[in-house]
Amino acid sequence: MAGHVYALLVGIDAYTGVVPQLSGCVNDVTAFTAVLQGRVAAEDLSLVTVTDEDATRAAVTTEFTRLLGQAGPEDVALFYYSGHGAHQDAPEELWPFEPDHQNETLVLVDSREPGGWDLADKELAVLIAQVAASGCHLLVVLDCCHSGDATRDVDEVVRQAPPDSRHRPIESFLTGTVEQAAAQAAAAADGSTTRDLDQAPRERWTPPAGRHVLLAACRSSEKAKEIRTQGQHRGAMSAALEKTLLQSEDTPSYRDLLLMVTSQVTTTVRDQHPQFETVDSSELDRPFLGGSIPDTPRPLTLSHRPEGWVIDSGAVHGVPEPITIGETTDTTELAIYALSAAGRGQPLATAIVTRVLPDRSVVTVTPELDPSSIYRAVMTSIPLKPLAVAVAGDAAGTTALRSAADNADSTLIDLIEASATAPPPDLQVEATAAGFVITRPGLVRPLVPVVAGEGREGRTIAALEHVARWLRLSGLTNPTSRLATNAMHVSVVTADGSTDDEGTVEIAYVDDKPPKFTVTLENTTKEPLWAALLDLTDSYGIYTDAFAAGRVALAPGEKTSLELGGEVPDVLWKEGVVTVTDRLIVVTSTMEFDPRSLQQGDLAVSTVPGSDGGDGTGGMTTRSAYTPRSTLERMLGSVTTRRLPPRSTEAVADWRTNRIDVVTSRPRP
Repeated sequence: MAGHVYALLVGIDAYTGVVPQLSGCVNDVTAFTAVLQGRVAAEDLSLVTVTDEDATRAAVTTEFTRLLGQAGPEDVALFYYSGHGAHQDAPEELWPFEPDHQNETLVLVDSREPGGWDLADKELAVLIAQVAASGCHLLVVLDCCHSGDATRDVDEVVRQAPPDSRHRPIESFLTGTVEQAAAQAAAAADGSTTRDLDQAPRERWTPPAGRHVLLAACRSSEKAKEIRTQGQHRGAMSAALEKTLLQSEDTPSYRDLLLMVTSQVTTTVRDQHPQFETVDSSELDRPFLGGSIPDTPRPLTLSHRPEGWVIDSGAVHGVPEPITIGETTDTTELAIYALSAAGRGQPLATAIVTRVLPDRSVVTVTPELDPSSIYRAVMTSIPLKPLAVAVAGDAAGTTALRSAADNADSTLIDLIEASATAPPPDLQVEATAAGFVITRPGLVRPLVPVVAGEGREGRTIAALEHVARWLRLSGLTNPTSRLATNAMHVSVVTADGSTDDEGTVEIAYVDDKPPKFTVTLENTTKEPLWAALLDLTDSYGIYTDAFAAGRVALAPGEKTSLELGGEVPDVLWKEGVVTVTDRLIVVTSTMEFDPRSLQQGDLAVSTVPGSDGGDGTGGMTTRSAYTPRSTLERMLGSVTTRRLPPRSTEAVADWRTNRIDVVTSRPRP
């Protein structure tokens, strides 16, 4: 954790007069004090607690400014309030910023005494803006209600005081309230305010400008509850927050914290959903109580929601829809672990995706897990679509081609009828009297020479499968990996420059000499990683021989370099081809793997049987059966076929891919 932590904790049970007393607020402050003292070194923590009769308006606002105002750009400021919330009529000067003419308030111990006033949301905004101006990381936690009428349930106490019906003059507000309200309204108008993660409307408590995160116990339309747990009265949200922090081995991000706290609260009380709000959405991926943004993506999590078990990644994150192949459904598969686990070893359960939504995916879990807990999910398999091939032309030829396809790997290609109204296929084949012509949509030039002669149907299917393997591997990604984009930092250095991950490098011949370039792989993480460098040529070859063993092991901080060359082969250059593209794919894994089963030569289906080496495969490697050792090896195996051995006890690997396209030019004289 960077910098110093300044924390002001306020808890009020002993209200007087018309304000109902509470029982769990001081307990909340006591418990959270213990959490902070257990997680933050004494020399790095400045903590003040203000409870019951000491929690006056003057004391709270003074300590807010004095204590939290000490936080500098590298520090953390925390304001934690546990008590009653309420609302009051806003003075006319604030009506332009409050459509319902109501302020939401924190009820302090002397708020309802003659001459006393609640701390209004607009005043809290002033205090927050003053502290956040230093650039510190500011967290505000409010375990109280903010709307509705005061009620009590049989087993639950609601933290809501009666509204203050007195007319409150603008002069009683903190200096700068009107100006800060205007600034808030302007920020909301230009869209700079981030709403809570559930995207439920919150009519008030709009976050003020400044570097901060706001955790509220409930939505504006709900009530914050008190419960009895472990022999004590506690706020439902505060108890869940404490439990989450104590049970987490690592410091969770705000995003993960909300999922865990919400899950516990919703299984304990009715109609209460904690909310996070922030001006900058990147704050949600920071660790609790600040620090720098994590250098790894947030883990994929599994939680139970009204629609059932869901993972927090969906279509926008790249999770593919389930694919129906014949009578079977191919879908994303996951291994499920405790949230604090590293995501390796024997999983607690497995899950399969049944429905992909924009921001999440619904899954089926086996065996059933505790719905009040949050879990870590690791993707072990994703569905790979067959190559859509439109077939047209001579009837006898198309019939023969379909017959040959029936004996091929049906998961690699799918022969469909050519149609002007259907979505464009990946490839198209025309059956002619001379043979089969394979082209890509929109291109006139054949992908390969006309496939003719004896056995041409089988060789055409083999060529299509060859291309299917290339396309599958070319687009292979892991949308749920916890490995950062630069976990394996990839750099390409050429004679005239360099590029990093996911870029394009252009190199050219000089005096008819093929250009050279250097690829460097560096493990930037704190764990050992394995990497393979795959070369996908634009002739649909896949080469895995960059490293003698197909992959290389790199310790934390270790790097390795390879000197490679670009080439435009003479045979292509003489035909007028002056540029070729090699797609370099770096596969990075947390476990050892062997990519050599992917190897295949350039596609060169001949017009005469046997001239390609006698096997009619166009120089493609024959794949022997093997048993995958990890989920990544099975994933790579599924690129070539779905006909893999039955699943056994494969180790769960996390992996990702990075791509660089190397464009080689060979100018003509």
